[in-house]
Formats: sequence, C-alpha cells, structure tokens
Amino acid sequence: MQVSFNRHGPFYRLQRRLGLVTDTDLAVGRRAVLFVALAWIPAVVLAAFDGLALGPDHERAILLDFRAYAFAIAIAAFVLMEEISDRRMVKLVGQFEARDIVPQASRGCMAAARSNMERRTGSWLAEAVILVLAYVLSYLWLMRAPMGADGGTWHGRLVDGSLQPTLPGWWAMLVSLPLYWFFLGRWLWRFGTWGLMLYDIARCDLRLVATHPDRCGGLAFMGQYPQTYVLFVLAESTVVSATVLKLVVHGDASLMGFKFALLGMIAFFAIAFVLPLLVFTPRLLSLKREGLAHYGSLASRHNIAFETKWVSAREVEPAEEMLGAPDPSSLADLAAGYDLVKRMLPVPISLESVGPIVLAALVPLVCVAATQVPFEQIVDTIKTLLPL
Repeated sequence: MQVSFNRHGPFYRLQRRLGLVTDTDLAVGRRAVLFVALAWIPAVVLAAFDGLALGPDHERAILLDFRAYAFAIAIAAFVLMEEISDRRMVKLVGQFEARDIVPQASRGCMAAARSNMERRTGSWLAEAVILVLAYVLSYLWLMRAPMGADGGTWHGRLVDGSLQPTLPGWWAMLVSLPLYWFFLGRWLWRFGTWGLMLYDIARCDLRLVATHPDRCGGLAFMGQYPQTYVLFVLAESTVVSATVLKLVVHGDASLMGFKFALLGMIAFFAIAFVLPLLVFTPRLLSLKREGLAHYGSLASRHNIAFETKWVSAREVEPAEEMLGAPDPSSLADLAAGYDLVKRMLPVPISLESVGPIVLAALVPLVCVAATQVPFEQIVDTIKTLLPL
C-alpha cells in the first residue's frame, strides 16, 4: 500500500503546475535551494540597498542575525524531509500487510485508513488556515522584535511609537517568515494526520501475537517512525538555539539560565512522538491480559501433568528415561512463552526509537554551548543530565 504525506493538497498541486515536482520525483534538493534562495537572497539584497546588511549594530544587520540563518536551515530541512518521510512511511505502513498483521478481511479497513489520511492531508481548508496563521505569526514576530531594540532592527524602525518596516522587513513579513511558518504548519498538520491514521489502523482487526519476541505483539516496528522527523526536530532546535545564541552573545544572558527550558524542549519532543503510538496501548494491554490468562491456564495444566508423570509418581522413573524426553523441553518453552507475555510493553517504542530525536535536538544546542564553554565540559554536563 503506497502512502504519501507530500503528494496531496493545493500547495503540492501548485508546485506540480509550476514544474517543481512530478508524480514520481519530489526534487527535494532543488526545491530546498529554491525556497531558501527565494526567502532570503532578496532580503539580503534589499538590506544591502537599505544599508542594513552589515554594520556595527547587530540588531540592524541582517547578516549578523543568527535567526535568519536558522530560518533558512529550517526551510531547507522541511523540504528535504519530504522524500525521507514518504520512503519511510511506505515501508512502515507496508509492514502491517507484509507481516500478516492485517488479515485479508481487514484490508478494506486499512484502505479506508489510508484514504482518510490522504483526504485530511490534502485538505484545502487546512492549508488555507495554515497560510493565514503563517502571515499572522510573521506579522506578530516582526512587530514584537523592534520594541526591545533602540533604533529598531534590520526589519523595522520605530517612528513616533509606530513600526515602519524596512525594505528587507517587508520581504521578511511577506515571503521569508511566512514560508517558514507555512512549512512548519504543514508538517505539524501531517503529524496530526499520521496520528489519526494510526488511530484508524488501531481500530482495524489486527492479528497480534502475545508471545511475539518484540514484546509488542508484533508492532515494535512502529517505534521506528520518530526517525522520520529527525530533520524536523533539528530545524526547530536550530531556530530555538539561534535565539538563545543571540541573547547570550549580544544580550549578556547566561547560557545556564536556559538550561531547564532547553531540557524541557528536548523532553517535549520525545514525549510528543510517543503520543501517537498510545492508540495501540488499549489493544496491547488487552492482549497482555488475555495472554497471561491463557498461557497461565495452559502452563498450570501442563505443569500438573508434568509433575504427575515425573515427580509425583509412586515409583521414581530412571533418570535415563527423562533424557531426550520432550516433556522437560515443553516445560521450558511454556515458561519462556509466559515470560514473553508478562514482559509485554504497553507502547511499541524504545529508547533506541527516540534516541535520534534527542540527538537531533541536542546538536544545535551543543553548537551554541561550544561558543561559551569548552567542549569537554559540555559532554560532562550532558552525561549528568541524560541517562547515557
């Protein structure tokens, strides 16, 4: 079953009409360069024309604004992850049928889950709302920034208490920042549609096995999905880190003052990517309860029969007769099966699943910290804060 989050919706159809994508090629590399160039090269040119490209005042120099670079990196990351997400989602969703978790009778339910996902992802209303919010957030961001800077910034000046956008400020408000917020909003919406698709799949008749060695009834492969969002987390962590770097370098703020906020961000990312998998928790808990009951009953009957034959008999059987007998082996097999059921996990995820997410969130933060403290001290701090 082919699944795509990126080949639906008005924005995709617009790009296809413009020749930026085809039905078989998302051209993510070319489009990433194009959107970054569209967002920031005109802004830099306009800033140079307006005398705001470089200067002694970092607030009034676009090339000295760490956040401009972070927004560019984020836009590129949002585009590049489209191909990665499509490839990984096809593989993950296809595993339901490849592993025979979905019986033939439930294939229609899986098809309906896919159809619902495509309908939600391709919603023109959702993209319209995201576009409006992108412009609202861009306006609010640009309106707020000059208030804290004497004489304004490269994107706006305060004149008689009111903001007058500069030439690069107009471009940032109309193109650069809306692109960032729009791409961010689309990915957040896709994340929501992914969670809803998992909810639909969880309602299908799934053939789960309590004694599966993955301890998740056969669903442990779903724990790999957070790796799809590594670039997303890297992008958002880069934007946050650039803001922190600006405050630390130019605002005389203490890096340690952001410690708990940044750790909270990492924890938020880790928890957020676990939440969609909770839709399988009721099924897994029910499977575990039923498995413990069935295997407990089976083990009791088997062990009673074993003791009756080999332990409680009036005449002790010669030890040689037990050698090669299947009874002790079946006893061990039943004990192993019961132990597998007992150790079942309520959520198909592990530390290895969220590890890449945590690492992606840490990389930009470590780069920021490296500008202020020795790298060895950073590593020691991370070791004390994280269960490595």
